[in-house]
Amino acid sequence: MTIRQVVPLLASCTIIGLAVACTAPPPANPVPDRRGTTSSAVPTETAVTTPPPPNRTPLRMPGMDAGTKTVLKAGPRKGSMVVGDIPPGKDELWVLFNCRGEGKAEIILEPGYNMPFTCLDNLISPIMNRLDLGQRETLTVRIQAPDSVEWALRVTR
Repeated sequence: MTIRQVVPLLASCTIIGLAVACTAPPPANPVPDRRGTTSSAVPTETAVTTPPPPNRTPLRMPGMDAGTKTVLKAGPRKGSMVVGDIPPGKDELWVLFNCRGEGKAEIILEPGYNMPFTCLDNLISPIMNRLDLGQRETLTVRIQAPDSVEWALRVTR
């Protein structure tokens, strides 16, 4: 059994004074024959479609391992910021950083430590660094990034 699409034929009519003016309906799009033959009609209009926006996963704070303690965290946010201070301690530090957006970001631990990264547009880039600093003075943490880069930071010990 073959099922075909049936297009109703409607006319558009306008009453002008006592006369009636009618126009023919627009031609229907051809329906391909399921037996392998198709109409040779070419559509006169082409539909323009816009691709849907990318499904962006929210940028979240990096997770942490069991047995560690968060000593500093910030984000998600965009651009540069002075995050805060890390008090001295004898355990190593884990710097966990997620970023997304076209540009370069840099984690700066003052005094003396710079960690530059390249972040990618439409892709969350997770970064993890272990720092074994021994007993040190207080470190000030800054993030240097353009407004096009979204980031989140967690420092654990």
